[in-house]
Amino acid sequence: MDVTRKSSRKPSMDRLSALPDDVLCHILSFLSTKNSVATSVLARRWRFLWTFVPNIDLGLTYGDDDVKLWTDINMWNGFSKIIIDRVILLHKAPRINTFRLCNNLHDCREYELRAWIRTAISRSVRNIEICFNYNIYLPQCLFTYKTLVDLTLICHVDIPVSFDVYLPALKKLALGIVRYESAESFSRLLSGCPVLEELIMGSFVVRSSRMCFYVCSPTLIRLTFYPSLKLVAHEFYRNCYRVKIDTPALRYLHAYEPISEDFSARALTSLMEADIVFVNEAPLAGDAIYSRNILEFLGRLCNVKCLKLSTTPMKVPDSAFSALTIRFPNLTKLELPVNWCLDWRLFLYLLGNADNLEVLIIHKVTCWMEPHQVPTCLLSHLRTVTISLFECAEHEFELISYILGNAKVLKRMDIHFELNGIDLKGKFDGIKRISLFERGSKACELVFH
Repeated sequence: MDVTRKSSRKPSMDRLSALPDDVLCHILSFLSTKNSVATSVLARRWRFLWTFVPNIDLGLTYGDDDVKLWTDINMWNGFSKIIIDRVILLHKAPRINTFRLCNNLHDCREYELRAWIRTAISRSVRNIEICFNYNIYLPQCLFTYKTLVDLTLICHVDIPVSFDVYLPALKKLALGIVRYESAESFSRLLSGCPVLEELIMGSFVVRSSRMCFYVCSPTLIRLTFYPSLKLVAHEFYRNCYRVKIDTPALRYLHAYEPISEDFSARALTSLMEADIVFVNEAPLAGDAIYSRNILEFLGRLCNVKCLKLSTTPMKVPDSAFSALTIRFPNLTKLELPVNWCLDWRLFLYLLGNADNLEVLIIHKVTCWMEPHQVPTCLLSHLRTVTISLFECAEHEFELISYILGNAKVLKRMDIHFELNGIDLKGKFDGIKRISLFERGSKACELVFH
């Protein structure tokens, strides 16, 4: 019986190997070079197939599971450089789409890195990513390469004023832990990218205090700014740099702004989505000025459709909010992260001046005060409300009761309980209490998580 079953089975067919080489190379391009090379043991046909893959992804890191046998870091450095040289030597693809070199080598010579990058450039590479955790020197040709589309530099590298920069095809630039000699070195870098569409600025090091980063680009669409700033003297304090944004085509802005003296922008008329975190990590006597800068920057967000906003308490009087005339006619989604409500006045102002708001997400309610009049959005547009980290505090019940009672077109309210702060009885009592609140919308559904 068993013999019959075995003999009746059809022999398995290797469908993957039946594919043409160009299709297999395309599949292998989604793997790192290390994993791509590993396929060479599958069959004779696969032995050198990886050499025609249009990507070189060399993410070699000391400490990975497959290199833990290397107890001597110097031996690992020598071995990894041999790997890089060997891969580049054997690679036969006439064009390289992506060249990625992420390594924690500690003695990479300038001529070695220059040779690797020039090889990639000679193959008409379009995307380059270089990540090192120590000081390196990049060749000048990298900054004047005319067909480069995407450049990522996460490394301790100097951007001097004397650098010639001309990247006419570059559309995405990501920078992290780089060193700027002066504000002019950053401006020259940016002005040398005439068609840039996305800029990511991570941690950086400046040579002097009070440096101004002038982000000026008529073509920029996406801007991400999240510094963990260090001075050369390793001092962490505010008033050490300024940021000015002049990007009329900008549509997406993500900024974590911890310690600048001034963060300002010209009109952002094209902006659709913004994720802004104003966190004063080093409180000083000038906090009132910093807070007024936040309110001024808020005026640049008047056209956004989706806004995610966090602030620390703002040291300004109530009159500063009552004097504002900013309205948000296009705002349909407002999200307030965990630390939002350290200043409830800002939330009330946004709620009262976003007449078309449809979605409200509050990750944690830390305080609440009822506004003088019901916001227009509650009466006509607000349809979905999500409240997270609910702890059954009295001010949380007051906020929920207010929204449920005044939101005339509300369709759904989701309430997520804090996992560790409330027992089952507390959750049951909270659900029961909220379920009895009067609802301005009979169609509103309450969902508890």
